[in-house]
Parts: sequence; C-alpha cells; structure tokens
Amino acid sequence: MARRCPECYAELPDDAIWVCPTCGYTLRMPGSAKAGIVFMLLGLALLGVFVYGPESLGLNSGVVPTELANLTIANFPLLVVGAFALGAFLAAAAALKIRSEQARVAAA
Repeated sequence: MARRCPECYAELPDDAIWVCPTCGYTLRMPGSAKAGIVFMLLGLALLGVFVYGPESLGLNSGVVPTELANLTIANFPLLVVGAFALGAFLAAAAALKIRSEQARVAAA
C-alpha cells in the first residue's frame, strides 16, 4: 500500500523521508530536533533551579562526592547555558536537515 501525504494526499515515493515532493509538507521531525527540545526544556528546569539557588539542591548531603558537588554548584551557570546551547544546536541542525531536503525536493 502506498503512503500518502497528510497535507495534499499525494502518493509518496519510497525516497520521501522528511518532505513531501508535491507540496513541501514536513513529514517527520528528525530525532535531533526532539533531543534539542528535551535539552532546551532541561535548560529551562536548570534555570529555575539556578534562580532558586543551586546550593539548596542538596548536593552536599553526602549522596554526591563533596568535590563534585562543589564543582557543580560553582559552575552551575555554565551548566544552564550549556544545556540551552546544546538544545539550540541540535534544533538548528535538524532545521538545516529539513531545509536541505526541501531544497533537494524543489530542485528535482
């Protein structure tokens, strides 16, 4: 049974993975985009913890080694920015992947 585009109902060829060749509809979201969204949500949660105070996380309770807990607390702003940056990078990579597929389909 042939697959159909959910937007224009055209039959999709076997090589159409990300974009419909007829209307340009994005068929699937790459996994890197999903991972990017997860990292951005993690960054948002870490930002909330940063506003509340990373010292109140309970890292010094003995569960985590003391040196690692102190290093995490001292570099918490870098952890927040790094999570946001990694998420943005992954989402941008997925957007570029979809954009290049749309350009390839338009050129064909």
